[in-house]
Amino acid sequence: RWVADREVHPAAAAVVRAGFAVGPRTRRGAEEVAVGAAAWGNARVEAAASVGDAIELAGDVDALHIAAHGRHAADNPLFSGLELGDGTLFGYDVDLMPHVPSLVVLSACEGGRSAVRWGEEAIGMSRVWLHAGARSVIAAPVIVADDDACELLGAVHVALAERQAPAEALAAASARTGIVAPFQVHGAGF
Repeated sequence: RWVADREVHPAAAAVVRAGFAVGPRTRRGAEEVAVGAAAWGNARVEAAASVGDAIELAGDVDALHIAAHGRHAADNPLFSGLELGDGTLFGYDVDLMPHVPSLVVLSACEGGRSAVRWGEEAIGMSRVWLHAGARSVIAAPVIVADDDACELLGAVHVALAERQAPAEALAAASARTGIVAPFQVHGAGF
């Protein structure tokens, strides 16, 4: 699948609709989402998003950004999740979605972390989104400072809205802001 996604012309994988969800107790989550949404102009924003809001939003957009606290469950990675207003969006919830966006941005700590399971398979939130059909996921495998996530990911959306590929957008945002953070692009993001 990665090879097939890699061969898709970037214009064919272009983001047309962007959506943003904010979980509770994210110190700069609302600001991060406001900056990112402003780059798109017509973005849909779910402030204080519930699990249902995030699932519905995922089905309606080409790019989904979730600003929430995250947790990686090493013993059962499908129980890794993102904290939203009414509970946790677990990995197994994502895997059941009928439609997922081609690009997912997880500003949650450990959103890009994986655990190796049976048969040397890596499983975690970023892998679950890719398995469900996302073309690429921007996430960090470790804890990231709220200030760095806010500034860097807001700048990433400026570059994405200019039709840069996710990996190029992340590199450009890092250069523009001077922030070096452990965010990575998983999947076919170039």
